[in-house]
Amino acid sequence: MPLPRITFEEQRLDKLSADLRLAVDDADLNLQHVFSSHLVLASAGHVENSVIQILSEYGRVNGNPVIKRFVEKTVARNNSLNCEKIKLVSDQFHPEWWPQLEVAIAASEKEAVDSLKTLRDQVAHGKRNGTGFTVVKGYFDNAKVFIRKYSLIVLGH
Repeated sequence: MPLPRITFEEQRLDKLSADLRLAVDDADLNLQHVFSSHLVLASAGHVENSVIQILSEYGRVNGNPVIKRFVEKTVARNNSLNCEKIKLVSDQFHPEWWPQLEVAIAASEKEAVDSLKTLRDQVAHGKRNGTGFTVVKGYFDNAKVFIRKYSLIVLGH
C-alpha cells in the first residue's frame, strides 16, 4: 500500500481522468489534444512526486527530519523522471533496489513511466504528439502500478 499522500493523489487523478474521459468523447480533435496533454502532465508529475515522497519517507524512517528534508530537496532537482533517472537516484540509496524492481515490474509499466516522461517533455515544449487520451490513461494506470511496486521495494509497503 503506497503512502496515503500518493493514494490521495492517485484518487484525485482518477477522478480528473474520468471527468476528462466524459468530455473528450464529445470534443473536437484540438480539444481532445488539450485533455490528453493535461493528463500527460498530471501523470508525469504524479510519478515525480511519488518518487520524491517515497524516498523522503525512507529518509525520515531511516534517518531524521534533516535527512528527510535533504532527500526531498535533492531528489526534487531530478525532474522529468523516466526509469533511467529513477534508477540513478535509487542507486544513490541502495544499489539493490533497481534490480529488485526490474524483476517485479512488467515491460508495460516501465514503458508507461518512460512514455509519460517523453510525452511530458513534448507537451512542455509545445509539440503535438498525437497520442490519444485512451493511450495516456493506460500509461497513467501502468505508472500507478510501477509506483506501488517501487514503494513496496523501498519502504516495504
